[in-house]
Amino acid sequence: MKSGRISVVVPCFNEEKTIYFNLKNIFDYLNNRFHDFELIAVNDGSADKTLEKLRRFQKEFPIRIIDNQPNEGKGKAVQRGILKSRFETVMFLDADLGIPIEELDGFLEEVKNGFDLVIASRFVPGLKILRPVVWHRRIMEKIFRLLRIIIINIWNIKDTQCGFKVFRREAAMKIFSRLTVKRFAFDAEVIFLANKFGYKMKELPISLQNPPESHIRLVRDPLNMTWDLLRIRVNDWRGKYK
Repeated sequence: MKSGRISVVVPCFNEEKTIYFNLKNIFDYLNNRFHDFELIAVNDGSADKTLEKLRRFQKEFPIRIIDNQPNEGKGKAVQRGILKSRFETVMFLDADLGIPIEELDGFLEEVKNGFDLVIASRFVPGLKILRPVVWHRRIMEKIFRLLRIIIINIWNIKDTQCGFKVFRREAAMKIFSRLTVKRFAFDAEVIFLANKFGYKMKELPISLQNPPESHIRLVRDPLNMTWDLLRIRVNDWRGKYK
């Protein structure tokens, strides 16, 4: 039985090979599950035919497209999509469907239970790995987790970076209207702000099917993410998050 309403934001960058099929999976799930929903695809300055594929999809199914030109980063894409959303429950998930949209049911139950933000986590009991993580991503995750603890003091959440998060609207609007990080470390800023504003959070284990291809750059991205963590700390010291 259909119930509820939800806004779903999907940031897209160079996803021409899979975006049509993946959006169809998301759309079919939402159409079967919800009384009303909006699917918002944000093209982040893709250099391939992602935007063309999105427009083709839009001719067949009612989705909203936001086109970021030039590329500004995943954080900015998610921010724009969420701030344009309409419904009481808001989420974002990665376009590669590394975490299947079907995982959403359990997250919605926790929102009903009073949590403001429910986070997919690779580091809590119950994780199912459907496709192994490549070695360099495992190393990056461990290093970033340590830096996150040291620089911005996030101890209570084990996994800030998983691209599947569900929010109550009030929390989403307050957090994303203050977001400053445009690229991959934006997830850490989201959790930092949720802690700062006293929102209730919960991590849930998920089924993880790591995509064979990744947009992560092995040297440049860790350096940029470290700089972003430092910027979050400085922003807080300067009172920019009030």
